[in-house]
Amino acid sequence: MLRVLILLLITALTFCLQFGKPEVKSVTNCWGKVTNSETEILTEIIVYNPNPIPLPLKDVLTEIYMNDLKMGEGKALKAEMPPGNSSLIISTKIDNSKIPEWWVTHVKSGEVTNFKFKGYVVFDLKITEFRYPFERSILIKTDLLSIVSDQKIKVGPSALTLKSLSFHWGKVEKDYTEVLTTAKIYNENPFPVSITKLRYSLEMNEVKIAEEIKKIETVIPPKAESTLNFTIKMNNEMLDDWFASHVENRERTNFKILLEFMEVFGSEIFVKSESSFETAIFGCYLADSTTTFGGSLKDLKNITK
Repeated sequence: MLRVLILLLITALTFCLQFGKPEVKSVTNCWGKVTNSETEILTEIIVYNPNPIPLPLKDVLTEIYMNDLKMGEGKALKAEMPPGNSSLIISTKIDNSKIPEWWVTHVKSGEVTNFKFKGYVVFDLKITEFRYPFERSILIKTDLLSIVSDQKIKVGPSALTLKSLSFHWGKVEKDYTEVLTTAKIYNENPFPVSITKLRYSLEMNEVKIAEEIKKIETVIPPKAESTLNFTIKMNNEMLDDWFASHVENRERTNFKILLEFMEVFGSEIFVKSESSFETAIFGCYLADSTTTFGGSLKDLKNITK
């Protein structure tokens, strides 16, 4: 009996030694379905199995990190990879509720984010296993506050010139982000002009991140320039909605700041400063498509969870 067991063990070992190692040929990522709570990433892994029989897949794990903050993960159910090239599709979900926390790291890092997608594939041959790690890092840089607006404004009986408008980041906390704003306004009139209130709003892809009316009580002397300093307070809780819109808009965002200076005459001085930015994390969008990578989205339910 012992000889039989030894013989079977030797046969199994010989079989494993003759077994060809599978190879991960490529890893491709695309954006998938986007909701208010989650942003999906679809990953296709092309695996080459050089053996004449299917290989059992033991485990697949994917993880997403943004500035070392774990944003989500994906797993695949156990499956078998047939001989030759075959495709494994994994659904990884970003938890959108973590976007405000990531935003704090992005701004504090000088508007820089290291987006990291990593994971592994494990083939189980019972006696031994093949483990293939993979990783992709993308550096994301933005410059949101590089907005400059110089314009001459004439309202009612007064004529004012906005000489310069500058923005800088202030405090960045979990719940809010400060945008420190400086406006230099020149009064062309032979009489003083009083600015009594300021209304501001900040939008990203039409998602309103900030809005408030502030009292200013500033008098600009005739033929003189005055500097107005004020703070725009962003509501970080709205950033998850913005992130979803950014992905849905093919990684594009229109960043807009609206200012209304209200003077004593009852007139309003309206200023709009806007810019746009793009990212190129994946550059592939499958949310509205019925086909993906050369396979069908309906296959997803069979191999992912």
